[in-house]
Amino acid sequence: MAYNKVKPMNQHQNNSHPLNQYYSKIYRNYDLVNRLFTLGNDEKWRRQTAIECLKNDPTDIIDLCCGTGDLCINLSRKAKSNVRITGFDLNQQMLDMARTKTKTLQNIKFLQGDVAEMPFNDESFDAMTIGFGFRNLTFENQKVGIHLKEMNRILRKGAMLHILESSVPSNKLIRLFYKFYLRVILIPLGSLISGNWKAYSYLARSSANFFNAEEVNVILMKYGFNILKVKTFFFGASNLITAIKN
Repeated sequence: MAYNKVKPMNQHQNNSHPLNQYYSKIYRNYDLVNRLFTLGNDEKWRRQTAIECLKNDPTDIIDLCCGTGDLCINLSRKAKSNVRITGFDLNQQMLDMARTKTKTLQNIKFLQGDVAEMPFNDESFDAMTIGFGFRNLTFENQKVGIHLKEMNRILRKGAMLHILESSVPSNKLIRLFYKFYLRVILIPLGSLISGNWKAYSYLARSSANFFNAEEVNVILMKYGFNILKVKTFFFGASNLITAIKN
C-alpha cells in the first residue's frame, strides 16, 4: 500500500482531542474492563469478526480504532501468511500496548493518526475492520461525514467493511436491563479499575444511546456502503455488521 503525503498531527492536536484524553487515562486496564464487563465475550466476538473478514481472502486489511490490538492479533493468527494488517488509532498509549502485545507477529504494523485525515492513498485496502470504535467516530461527532468519506476513500471498490459495535437491544425488557447494567456495573467497575469516572461515563452513555443496525445502515448508505448482513450477540447488546463498498 502507498501513503499520501499528509501533514502529521502535532502533539497539541493529539492531546487536545477529548476521546484521546480519556483513553490516555484508561489504557492500562482497558482490556481487563472489557473482559469483566462482557464476561469474556468480547474476545469471542473479535475472533468471529476476524473469521468473517478473512472469508473473502483479503490481502490488505486495516483495523480502524485498533486500540490495544486485540482484533489485529486475531486477524494475524487466522490469516494466511501473505495478508498485511495495519492497525490505526488516535491514541499513542493504546498503540504502545498493541505493539508490545504483537512483538512476535510480523504481518502487523501500527500507525497513529486521525480517521478524519488518514495517510493512505485512495483504494489502499480490500477489507476494513473496526471493533468498538465506530460509535466514537459517529456518536454525537461533528466529523461523522468526514470519517465515513475517508473510510470509503481508502477502500477498494467491492471491499468489505466489518463493524463490531455495541447496540441497543430491541426487546424492551432486555433494553431496560442493558441500560441498567451499563449504569450500575460498567461505570462503577470501569471507574474503580481505571480511576477515571468521566471516561466510562462517556462509554456507557454512548453505548446506551447508540444506533441500531437499521440506523447504521442509513448512515452507511449515505456514504457509499450497503449492509449485507448483521450478526447479533448478547441479546442485541452487540452487533457484527458486514457491509460492502458500492
